[in-house]
Amino acid sequence: MNDVRKVFASGSPALSAFDYLLAHAGAAAFTLVPRTSGTVLAVEFQWAGQRRNPFAAQAHAHHINFYLRKPILTAHPHLFDAAIKIYGVVKSNSLEEYRLHLRSPNEVDALLQFLREQGAWPSHRHDRRFLAATFAPLTGEHFLRAAQRLASGSTDHAFAPSNKYDLLFDSHRLAPKAVFGLAASEALGFPVRPENFSGGDDTLSFRLLREHGYRIVGKDEPGLLDPALVSEDDRTWSEGRPRLVTHLRRERGTGLAAAKKDQFRAQHGRLFCERCKMDPIKVFGAEFGEACIEIHHRDTLLSDMLADHETKLDDLACLCANCHRVTHRELAAEGSG
Repeated sequence: MNDVRKVFASGSPALSAFDYLLAHAGAAAFTLVPRTSGTVLAVEFQWAGQRRNPFAAQAHAHHINFYLRKPILTAHPHLFDAAIKIYGVVKSNSLEEYRLHLRSPNEVDALLQFLREQGAWPSHRHDRRFLAATFAPLTGEHFLRAAQRLASGSTDHAFAPSNKYDLLFDSHRLAPKAVFGLAASEALGFPVRPENFSGGDDTLSFRLLREHGYRIVGKDEPGLLDPALVSEDDRTWSEGRPRLVTHLRRERGTGLAAAKKDQFRAQHGRLFCERCKMDPIKVFGAEFGEACIEIHHRDTLLSDMLADHETKLDDLACLCANCHRVTHRELAAEGSG
């Protein structure tokens, strides 16, 4: 599929439209068959369990040629004339297909709505839920920016308030589906709406949010800092010191750790301790080594921060567990001096 995507000009809305169209085709159970021979690069949409392709999307630098092919026109004899009424007359080809241009995700939405109204595209609500692989590009940074956006009061999105669950983010209780949906829209480059994924305890969206450090609780559950995130040693050295308690809270449980680690890997290709330079993979192996890298807030003047202070990823450091513990002890000594 990457060979087809390379045809589009960098940053072209047509590339977002192509990815969006393929996400919907996968959700509707079409098998996607790349055609990369010769100069024509396209993707055929094949009916599940059949070797017939009702649709095709051909890539160009700034648009998609979308074809209504012979199988769909035979199955729906009215479709060609219906397309003419909406999209106009097209130059006929030897296969008697209908072709139109798509340049943006909005145009894809309009096309799919037309096809659903004509009965030519699956229209059950489950046919709009994107496959799990669609969400592979999401990182901790995407989740963090989405949570920060919602915590700042943004309402420019399609997500309703949550009915059963809250995602805890600093002092805010956010709708988990909204956080996931906004993060996915940024990561994928096209709109991800409530109907495109499920929410709830056993769903992919909740699992990914939790894997990236976010606590999701029921509406009636208190939003306290998870005791499991704070060691007995932490409680001892921070006891009675509001500045250090604030420090701990800003390091833990807001998704910052996963976002920082994702950013650090993207910048350096791997995780390592910024203080002692220890490479956890070399020392402990690939399976569990990275577990010893923790996130530390560089700024020790947290008592001067306002309650709505927004921590930036550059405020954080990746430290091995040993260096992190030493750094905390240094903070404790500094605070008692």
